[in-house]
Amino acid sequence: MQERSASPPTRRVVEIVSLLAASGEPISVAGIAERLGIARATATAILVELDAAGWVVRDQTRGYGIGPTLAGLDGTTLPHGVGDILAALAARTGYGATFSRIEPDRLTVLDVRHGVDRVVPGIPVGHRIPLQFPAGASVMPWRSASEQNTWLGTAAGADRRIAGSLLALTRDRGVAVFRPRADDAGLVDLLADLLGAVGSELLQPHLRTRALRQLAALTARPFTRAELDSDDTLPLSYLAAPVFDAAGIATFEIQLGPLRAATTKSERTEFISAILATARDLTAALAAGTHNG
Repeated sequence: MQERSASPPTRRVVEIVSLLAASGEPISVAGIAERLGIARATATAILVELDAAGWVVRDQTRGYGIGPTLAGLDGTTLPHGVGDILAALAARTGYGATFSRIEPDRLTVLDVRHGVDRVVPGIPVGHRIPLQFPAGASVMPWRSASEQNTWLGTAAGADRRIAGSLLALTRDRGVAVFRPRADDAGLVDLLADLLGAVGSELLQPHLRTRALRQLAALTARPFTRAELDSDDTLPLSYLAAPVFDAAGIATFEIQLGPLRAATTKSERTEFISAILATARDLTAALAAGTHNG
C-alpha cells in the first residue's frame, strides 16, 4: 500500500514531473491521467501551471514533455559543448550572451553567459517572453510565411513600417542588429547597470518584468542597411543570429548584448563576425549532438 502523502496536491505535481522525465516521448493529458489514476481535469490544471513556469512544454500533437526550466537544471536540455561555445563568445567580446529557443508564440532562454565588461541584465535561464516584434527577429526570415505574418502583425505604429525591411536585411546579412530608439543611450547604460548590479534573483518578478520591458523598448530599434554600412560611430544595443537544428530549421537564436553608447565601424564588424561564427559553431554542435544521441 502506498504511503499517504502529507500534501496530495504536491504529490500529484511530483508524479507528473517524474512520469514525463522518465518518458522518452511526449504524453497527452489523457495518457497522464490514465497512468497516474487522477482526474483529467486535475492533470490539466497542473500542466497549465507547469507549462507557464517552463517546467513542461506541449508539442504540436498536444503531448507534454519536460520543459527548458527543469531540463536546464542539470544541463540535459542542450547537447554537450553548447554552453562552452556560448561562454567563448562572451569571453571573446567581453559582453553577455544568451541562447534561446524560438517557438511560434514565445522565446525561452536556455542558457546565459555573462561577459567581463557587461553581464546579461536581469535575464535568468528559463525566462520566457511572448514572441512579439522584435523578439525572434533573427530566425523569422527562415520561418514559414504564416509565422512571419503573425510576427509582423505584432509590430505596432512606426515598427510596422520597418519590420518587413528588417526581415529582408536579416536574411541578407545573417544577423539582426539593434540600437536604442533614441540617442539617449546613457539611459540604457543606467538601466542595464542597475539590473546587473541588483541581480535578477533579488528582484520581485513583476519588477523584473517591468524593468526588462522598459529596457527592451529603449533598445529595440533595428539598424538600417545604411547604418550597418556606415563608418560613423553609433550606439549599439544587441545583435541576434539564427541557430539551425539538425533538420535545418531556424529553431534557436543567439544574442550578444554590448549595450554600448558608442561603437566604431570596426567594433561593430568584430561583433558581427563573432556572433556569426558562434552561430555556425552552435549549429554544428546541435547537429553533432543529434547524430551522437
